[in-house]
Amino acid sequence: MSTEATKTAKEPFVPKYEISAGLHKGRKLEKFVTKRIRPTRRTQKKSKRVKFVRDLVRELVGFMPYERRAMELMKVGRDKRAFKYVKARLGSHQRAKKKRDELQAAILAQRKAHK
Repeated sequence: MSTEATKTAKEPFVPKYEISAGLHKGRKLEKFVTKRIRPTRRTQKKSKRVKFVRDLVRELVGFMPYERRAMELMKVGRDKRAFKYVKARLGSHQRAKKKRDELQAAILAQRKAHK
């Protein structure tokens, strides 16, 4: 008797028919497996061409006004204020952190180029 009890405890419960209520309700379907990764899902990975074009545009056009103001705040030493400002402009904490790092790297590059 004890072997039967342990045997049923290990196996997950599978209903014999579709039920409309409870833990295992609804029709059983297979998991959907995507065939390919969509471009929106691979935003972190940039190709050489995209990087080249973005660097070229940045060099020609420069920084946006809100980016220039944030850089000025950082140069004065008000990093937290600059972060809050950028966060308000971009709308997200993660985007603001990424933008802050990007602008700090730009400030360092300007200082290296100036010397």
